[in-house]
Amino acid sequence: MSSHRRRRLTPTADEIQIFEIILSVALALILARLLGYLLDRVKQPPVIGEIFAGLLLGGFGLGILSGQSISLFSMTLQIPQISYTSEAFTFLAELGILFLMFLSGLEINFSDLKKVKKPSLFVAIGGVIAPLFLGMLTTHLFGFSWHIGLVIGLILVATSVGVPVRVLLDLQKLNTEVGLTILGAAVIDDVIGIILFVSVLGVATPLDVGFLGLKILIFFILFLFIGLKIIDKIFDISEKIQLPKALLSLCLAIFLLYSFFAYQSGIAGITGAFVAGIVIGHAMKSRKVIDDIKTISYGLFIPLFFVWVGANVDLTVFTTLSTIGFAIIITLVSIIGKILGCGIGGKLAGMTNKRALQAGIGMIPRLEMALIIAGAAISQGILVGEISQQILATTVLLTLITTLITPFLLRVAFKY
Repeated sequence: MSSHRRRRLTPTADEIQIFEIILSVALALILARLLGYLLDRVKQPPVIGEIFAGLLLGGFGLGILSGQSISLFSMTLQIPQISYTSEAFTFLAELGILFLMFLSGLEINFSDLKKVKKPSLFVAIGGVIAPLFLGMLTTHLFGFSWHIGLVIGLILVATSVGVPVRVLLDLQKLNTEVGLTILGAAVIDDVIGIILFVSVLGVATPLDVGFLGLKILIFFILFLFIGLKIIDKIFDISEKIQLPKALLSLCLAIFLLYSFFAYQSGIAGITGAFVAGIVIGHAMKSRKVIDDIKTISYGLFIPLFFVWVGANVDLTVFTTLSTIGFAIIITLVSIIGKILGCGIGGKLAGMTNKRALQAGIGMIPRLEMALIIAGAAISQGILVGEISQQILATTVLLTLITTLITPFLLRVAFKY
């Protein structure tokens, strides 16, 4: 009996890993909220604090001590193995961006979104053309081939909608003309970016690209337009289930299924989450669950996503002045390209100068898609040797700076 108890008192490797993940989540939430609160006190977006929390907890900061042994007063302290880039934490972070986009879909009115379809389309197209060609030209002026320039151009095209959506929600500007335009343009930008990615980098044949376009079209027909028609009937049926929070469970299931089928259709899961939010938000009874969804989203998953963003920044790649210089120039080009391209697109669609500028700023951030394109170009052998490391370092700096400056610039743009 005693030996059995001793065996039970010794945790297994799986149990240790589970509780290390629990500890990492707890530390992430505490530091994210603390820094977010401090940033909010000085009139800055809390999301910046959450990203800095990731920088401090990741390999660049306190993460250096993860798994280390420290001798203190003749005692040895074993620091738990905590990773904010592990598969488990990455999974939680992915749920965070999905919840963020789901919430943004819930917050908007679909009829209002349809009113900005023209500016959304023009802003998206301008936001693709200008960064693509400016990126190609700048890279060529640095002595690189046009083929490498094309890869850089594609990296500059990919907008990350998570940061502006969070700021617009905090500012209560998501349901304005500019907020809806940014959302619509980001969805269109996502589709265009994926099609360019799979075709230009040679990861798909023309037939595959055509099939991808067909799958995207079918997804929107089935899951958006048909979903809007039947969502109220689904809610009526669910109310017959006399269980606590049954309607909330149904909404979460629909949201996750939409994300899955969007991914299967060849578009990003965040687009599926956004569409699910639009469909559920269209239902008359959706108001009953929105507060619960906000609690889950802001209380747990959304902060973890932005902590993960900060933790994944690797500043050790900047080893030479030439790498730093090239990265800074490309980052500036990426910012100018989005503001210029989206701004001109917005003006052509009839937006005022101020609103066109706001839309351009909202389209600045690059994140996951930019890193995916850089990684794919390396794995496909398009980028090799020292060039591959230089482009990867450039992409890292690009994602860090554009993610950090956008909340500040958006707040200023809406204030004045």
